[in-house]
Amino acid sequence: MCGIAGIYDKNGATKADAVLMSHILQHRGPDDEGFLLANEDAVKTFRGNDTIKTLSDIEHIEESDFQANLILLHRRLSIIDVSVNGHQPICAENENFSITFNGEIYNYKEIRSVLQQKGYVFQSESDTEVVLNAFIEWGATCVTQFVGMWAFTIYQHDEKKLFLSRDRFGIKPLYLYKTADFFAFSSEIKALLPLAKVDKSISDENLGSYLAYGTTHQPYQNLYKNIIDLEPGCNYQIDLSDLSIKKQNYFSLDNAVDTLTNTQNLTQQFEELFNDSIMLHLRSDVEIGSCLSGGLDSSAIVHYAAQQLGDKKMQTFTAAYQNKTIDESNYAKIVANSLKNVTDHYTYPNAATFLKDLDKIIYHQDLPIGSTSIFAQWEVMKSANQHQVKVLLDGQGADEILGGYYNFAGLQLIELLKKMKFIQFFKQYYLLRKNFTPAVKMAVLRAAYYYLPEKLQQKLRATERHSYAFIKEKSLKELSLEVPKRGGKTFSQHTNLSIQFGMYELLRYEDRNSMAFSIESRVPFLDHRLVNFIRALPTNEKINGGWTKLILRKILDNKLPNEIVWRKDKKGFVTPQQEWKNEMMNTLTKELKELKTPDIIDKDYLLKLCNQDFSNATHLSEFWRVYSVIKWYNNAISH
Repeated sequence: MCGIAGIYDKNGATKADAVLMSHILQHRGPDDEGFLLANEDAVKTFRGNDTIKTLSDIEHIEESDFQANLILLHRRLSIIDVSVNGHQPICAENENFSITFNGEIYNYKEIRSVLQQKGYVFQSESDTEVVLNAFIEWGATCVTQFVGMWAFTIYQHDEKKLFLSRDRFGIKPLYLYKTADFFAFSSEIKALLPLAKVDKSISDENLGSYLAYGTTHQPYQNLYKNIIDLEPGCNYQIDLSDLSIKKQNYFSLDNAVDTLTNTQNLTQQFEELFNDSIMLHLRSDVEIGSCLSGGLDSSAIVHYAAQQLGDKKMQTFTAAYQNKTIDESNYAKIVANSLKNVTDHYTYPNAATFLKDLDKIIYHQDLPIGSTSIFAQWEVMKSANQHQVKVLLDGQGADEILGGYYNFAGLQLIELLKKMKFIQFFKQYYLLRKNFTPAVKMAVLRAAYYYLPEKLQQKLRATERHSYAFIKEKSLKELSLEVPKRGGKTFSQHTNLSIQFGMYELLRYEDRNSMAFSIESRVPFLDHRLVNFIRALPTNEKINGGWTKLILRKILDNKLPNEIVWRKDKKGFVTPQQEWKNEMMNTLTKELKELKTPDIIDKDYLLKLCNQDFSNATHLSEFWRVYSVIKWYNNAISH
């Protein structure tokens, strides 16, 4: 797990820019630093100030007169093969291929074995060298064999081409800025912003969409006009002769086949896949812990991981609150106490710390945050760092693929109505009220919202939400904002869109919060083999009898206490947002009066809301969202 970046300039890449980018990304890889410089005739590696001491014989980048058009850099967080042999960028033996890699390929041992049988000799025990040799052997198709998370770049010296790839779901980030004779890429937007040739303009269309809907119109977009997210599930090839880019999708949610080859013993198949994912995600040369919210997903991960670790100790980290209406720490304690090799830790996020850390959080996130729940995760990562745990497992993705949100329950009921299965509809409606949420009617209405014409969706949103009111009326007319298609009309469509929109954003929060504290976060539910299997399951294996995520509950039955497995309330990663707002009201008001505001925002309307209590949680999250937009905007324009 690391940070990567690169610069290409036909007129000569600036070493000082590369050093600055590396410094900005230091938190992603404090253990080691490396550079690769290339021009038409040669390729050479260099060290930096943070390069591992045993490599002091390598020339320092700032002491060299080597003139380069291309510079690749790497910041290392040592997880697999923590020795000097894992130093990057890595050049292949024939020196025609070089790689800078961020992520983990969990099945690297199996792929390595195949490559060794083909005659490949390895100089390290790292997964990065496996990726490089797999590319040499199979080309771009090598990524289809990977189980893991990644964003990497391979430079093909002879062909003067750059190959970039991003994992199937966008767990690991990669951003690109390009002009006719220049491009730069990085794991984080902030490393691109200081570069003189990078246009920092903000997109009013994307900003307006984010204010109104909490997301951009299309998935995989950010708020900068010309800095792009490289798309998940895609490979990119850049020809350095003309800077042309060829994009190829190697994985697509829309094109994946939703069929099961074996419909027998589905629960057993699911458990085997989940267990195998946990096994692969436990591969590490450093200690692995886990986030533990007390919810079903993280509890499942901790249970199976603890079982596989055997006598090895496992530390868990939980956000807890004095406010018992939102506190879940008692559930986390039940899970931890049921497992002999688990040591549990608790952190207590509060308004004062949130206010103190908010600028840091937004700096590390690169973009605004959707609610204060991101801070709870921030505090969990901080706690893990304080206990010197370098790798954490987390339950991200389970709700999206297993149908854990309210809209999925609503869609199930709507699908029964569409099929005229009225008896089943009323039965499932009653059971969902009993076992999932009393607000089943609201779940149905939320699912039905995406059946409405776009204009009616906009009208309803303008009536029910504050978000449109945050935007000046003149700007609303000029922007002509379209409703993002983030909700589907079927269970399958909604799963895909939830992965592309909501989960993608949550993965950014996860990556930035963890890497801010030099922690690698792993998400076992997003093993693509497991995701493909779950997506192919019949809906009644995910929601039935009033129980969401049913198949996961089945495999945990009699393994974890009933109050965890058959728990009825779902809180999510919540924080006491209204309490914190009240505590911070004077500071918030003062800040918002002093801070610069994007031209499209109605600042007077926002200031009126500072003194308002919100009974509606959505309205409250909208307030925090626009507040974070203004904080982010002031940070962005300072570059």
